[in-house]
Amino acid sequence: MKQEPGYQDSVNDTEWENPANWWGPFLYHSPRDSRVFVPKPAPSAGITFNLARPLGMAIGLAILAIPIALVIGAIVRR
Repeated sequence: MKQEPGYQDSVNDTEWENPANWWGPFLYHSPRDSRVFVPKPAPSAGITFNLARPLGMAIGLAILAIPIALVIGAIVRR
């Protein structure tokens, strides 16, 4: 089935506007949205990651894992 031009953009916009896809003001999770990087709902607040996409999840986990690893490394060196 061939999709019309702009169809995925329409899906992305609809998914972004759905409050059920937002976990708090900054965490976004929508498997139907094809984007990895999505704008935050607040104007000029930057971007966030679509945690339903594999790359988005990897980036999110790296953002959490790196500081945790640094703290653990500092504690172990004591």
